[in-house]
Parts: sequence; structure tokens; C-alpha cells
Amino acid sequence: MIKRLVVLIALAVSSAAVARADSISGFFSATGTDSFTSSTLTFAPPQNAVVAGAIGGTFATYLTDGNAITFATGAIPYVQGNNIPPSIQLFSTTEAGETFGFTVSNFNADFVNNGTQGCLTGNTCLTITGIGIFTGTGAVTYTPTPAQFQFTSQYVVGQPLATLTSFSASASATPVPEPASLALFGTGLVALVGIARRKLRA
Repeated sequence: MIKRLVVLIALAVSSAAVARADSISGFFSATGTDSFTSSTLTFAPPQNAVVAGAIGGTFATYLTDGNAITFATGAIPYVQGNNIPPSIQLFSTTEAGETFGFTVSNFNADFVNNGTQGCLTGNTCLTITGIGIFTGTGAVTYTPTPAQFQFTSQYVVGQPLATLTSFSASASATPVPEPASLALFGTGLVALVGIARRKLRA
């Protein structure tokens, strides 16, 4: 009986640790061109960005280095610190029959021009970290998955604001375990504690 319970609990732990099979997991990096001011960020032209560098998880099944990324068009307004923008798809990329899209829900922006926060003296830097949702449609329709996005861009000494410069970015998706699996995990632990108490009393 005890062995059976141990097996059931092991299965519960395994189920809780693994998120839904159709969730997106993994990461990829990107480079491209942009322009920014102290209050706006513009990806211009929007298609001038590519997957570049590390690719892992679900994304590695479809994406390859150099694949095009399409960013949102027009100027994206921001303020220093936390921002909660209207729901917009920040970027998407399609390859091997699958389209991944990232919709940002909120982000933190740091515009730096005083030689702090890792931005060299004389340079002007913009760093953005945000959270949102990744979707995947096409060959497989994935469950919308919580995700993170990081972006950095800078102007060097003598380079005026609002002119084209280059940026680097990375995105990652982290599935959330199913509530049913978590409930099963909790039930298994309670059962094991009960058995242990009875054994100790005996």
C-alpha cells in the first residue's frame, strides 16, 4: 500500500513539474535597427530585424539564425519607469509553418544619458524589460504562454537622437503548470504525510 502511494505521489510530482504539452517554452535572441528619443521608440523599418544568436526550446524546432522578425510599426510612446501600454503585438516571426507573436502587457523603460547603469559616459542608452504573452499558430496551435522580453539600444558620442541605430533583444517563454496537476501534487503529499503519521504512532 505504501509503495503504491509513493508511486502515485511520484507521478503527481512529475505531472506538476511538466506544463501543458502545447505550451511554448524556450528562448531566442534578435538584432535589428531602431531609433529612439526620451519618450518614443521606433523600429524602422519594422522588418529590418532577424533572429540572431541563441535559440532554445520550442523556438529551436522552427526558427533558425537570420530569420526575419517583424516589429510593430510607428512610434511607441513610453515614460521612464513602468509602462502599461494598450495591448499591442510587439513583434512576430514566421518560419517552418509556425508564426510566433509576442504581445506586451507592461514594461519598464530606462532612458540613460548620464553615464550610469552601465551606459558609457557620453552615450545615450535605452533599456526595456517587459512581460507579456507568446502565441504560436500554424503547424501547431500553442497555448498562449507567459513570456519576458529584453531590449537594449544606444547612441554613441556624437550620434544624434532619433537617427537609426542598432539594438539587441531577447525573448523567453515559461509555461505555467496546470492547476489540476498542482492539485494532484498537493493531494499526494497530504496522503504521504497521513501514512507517515500512522506508521510513527504504530
